[in-house]
Amino acid sequence: MFSCGSKNETVEGELSEEQIEALEENAQINLDQIKYEGTYKGKIQGKEIVLKLEDDSFELTENGQKVRGAWSKIDDGTVIELEPKSGKVSIRHYNWSDNDTWVAMEGKDSLFYLEPEQYLKRVSD
Repeated sequence: MFSCGSKNETVEGELSEEQIEALEENAQINLDQIKYEGTYKGKIQGKEIVLKLEDDSFELTENGQKVRGAWSKIDDGTVIELEPKSGKVSIRHYNWSDNDTWVAMEGKDSLFYLEPEQYLKRVSD
């Protein structure tokens, strides 16, 4: 029996084209589901950090010192930038990991994760 149709052959241990497409679809971040607002806490570069995000403003407490300002989404919304109105913040950029975690990033022209990875976790308000 002969068939003119094409058959996707897969080698054992390799993913088929359909499996790869399904994984890519599931890996897509639904930006509408990102919950930005809330209070996040952690230790970054040896400093105790509490970050409160509301609407388009933030309040950050770094080792007891409070800084307020505006925050904005960068590119696709998975990275945020803190823009202090007065004072300074050690880390201006955070990358979304999940709705409970923001990962600290450094850099000017291109952003990269701190080593070892440091992050803020959501806490109850």
